[in-house]
Amino acid sequence: MLRRPVAAALSCQCCQSAIIRAVVSRPATTSFRTLPQTTSRQLPGLATRFFSDARTNDSIIGKDDSVLFSPSDALDTAAEPAESEDVPWFLEVEPPRHPQNQHAVELPKIPEGAPEVLEPMVKYIFEDMGLDEISLMDMRDLDPPAALGPNLIMLFATARSERHLHISSGRFVRWLKKHHSISARADGLIGPGELRTKLRRLRKKAKLMGTNTAIVPGGDNGISTGWVCVNFSSNGDNIDEAAKIDDSGRFSGFGAPQTGTTVVIQCMTEARRAELDLESLWQTILKKSIRENKQARGEKIGSPEELEQLLASKVQLPRSESALQWQALQKASKQKRSYTTSARRLAPDLARNETVDPFDGLAAEKNDTLEDTEKSLQLDQVRARFEDIQLVGLPLSQEQLHGYLHDALTARAEEPAAGIRLAFVDQILWTAEERGMEIWTDNMFVTLIESAMLSPSYGQPELERAQKNLESLMLQKDCQLDAEGTLRLMEAYESREDWPRFWDAFRRPPLYKMSRGEELYTCVYRALERTDDQIMCIENLRWVYNDMLNEPEHVEFTSRLYHALKSCITIADPASPRLVDKRADDLDWMRYYSKRRLAIREYVLMLKDVEARRIQAVEQIARKHMDQGIASMAEQMAVDETETKV
Repeated sequence: MLRRPVAAALSCQCCQSAIIRAVVSRPATTSFRTLPQTTSRQLPGLATRFFSDARTNDSIIGKDDSVLFSPSDALDTAAEPAESEDVPWFLEVEPPRHPQNQHAVELPKIPEGAPEVLEPMVKYIFEDMGLDEISLMDMRDLDPPAALGPNLIMLFATARSERHLHISSGRFVRWLKKHHSISARADGLIGPGELRTKLRRLRKKAKLMGTNTAIVPGGDNGISTGWVCVNFSSNGDNIDEAAKIDDSGRFSGFGAPQTGTTVVIQCMTEARRAELDLESLWQTILKKSIRENKQARGEKIGSPEELEQLLASKVQLPRSESALQWQALQKASKQKRSYTTSARRLAPDLARNETVDPFDGLAAEKNDTLEDTEKSLQLDQVRARFEDIQLVGLPLSQEQLHGYLHDALTARAEEPAAGIRLAFVDQILWTAEERGMEIWTDNMFVTLIESAMLSPSYGQPELERAQKNLESLMLQKDCQLDAEGTLRLMEAYESREDWPRFWDAFRRPPLYKMSRGEELYTCVYRALERTDDQIMCIENLRWVYNDMLNEPEHVEFTSRLYHALKSCITIADPASPRLVDKRADDLDWMRYYSKRRLAIREYVLMLKDVEARRIQAVEQIARKHMDQGIASMAEQMAVDETETKV
């Protein structure tokens, strides 16, 4: 009776095919004896892993051989050691070869004499915390020492996100306390409990100030920092203060000797690190200290290259290939190129006696201002004119720069043309920056946003994304727009009926303690008048009129303001002009409750107040003109008397 392994082998199709091949290809005397060897070569095909040697499943085959074959068969099977070692080509599997990492990161080398905790700390920052772009600055020779502490060693690292920054910094502080008994201080770290407290206070504040019109939505509110500074000292916190004695033997105060090494780890997000650029700041301070120390010791610095070498021995910046390439690109993009304003003249034509000036006609055409630019210009024409300025090297003023940017976004072109317009705007801004012009001003933001709102390509995704980026940059730059810039933005938003941005622009001046004048309020009232929407006028007249009365500087009731405001009140309450003109005798026929409702009617009261203020404004203007007339008459009389005496 067959054992279970033998029955399983004979029931397998692979084993059956192996038996048939062995019987056909070999003599009958050895066919049955070679079965175990053939089976041993085929059984690895049923295993989960393959090897190039013949040691797979040796224990199983050896156990089956003792059952199937007698010891006399070992003589015949030993005659074929070579065939048992033959392995098919498809079973020859080479060990895996891992490609070398082309972007291997080199960690900063620990300077000599540094605390022992520094080496495992750098590995923990890179491997466990997951921070990138680690750089090290050895400022132990800084004289005088920095305010952070004496013998300063500073590290910089970049976190992937705000959440990663705070979680990794908190774990790092706990790791120092647990493994090295170091009490580190983390400035800017927001713990889980503190974050919950801030969010709860923010929700409470939003509930209390929900109706305040001076709050700009989408603010930071101090929750995201983007920067955590972890610092500790190698001498610990146990510092014994003692009395200090000066050279004359007198008591001069108390203090403690400054010993040990101060280690500071600056953990920042990528955007925050690029914004602050602390490496450049500390490199400048360190370079100045090295130069002054050499001068104090009487040593001379042969060349700037020698000073750079001394600085490089103290500073270890990230040296990965990708980082070096990116730094080279950034350095190249910040270079300012100078262009000559004189054009290369061609060789004179001997057959002609006329002198051709390449600037004739072109300079006069390029000196036109924005007012002379026709509205029917094509985008290709504007591009051709600007490329002429680039090639010839004509001067470019700020007025012309703003004019070309406005034309690039508002000129006629075959739509969709948002991508072409934005590429042209980038070309104009790059040219202005290469010439050393100041481009990112408040007026530049206003021009770009206004032109984007008035562009024929308005509504296309590329232009909408660019407009949102410009508005975000303007908020981050904290632009304080004047009355003219705010008025331009409001009119542009009104043209597209973008009312949320319209009201945001109107609310910005009070955030910087700037008063809103008669022009802004006239623009608001005229915009409401043009909508001819009763609900919109009712909702906005209430708070806009109160803000106008509470302005720090008095808003004059000019004729334009008065007529625009009166039209808005008429739209909100069409019966208000008729009810204001009625006298008390005309209301005798009304019931008592109707009279009371009329007496507290909101927009009737508002219109009465407007009429009264308008009368006061007219009286003040008349009195002012009368005083000026009297003063001029007195002057004239004095002059006449003087002439008479003479």
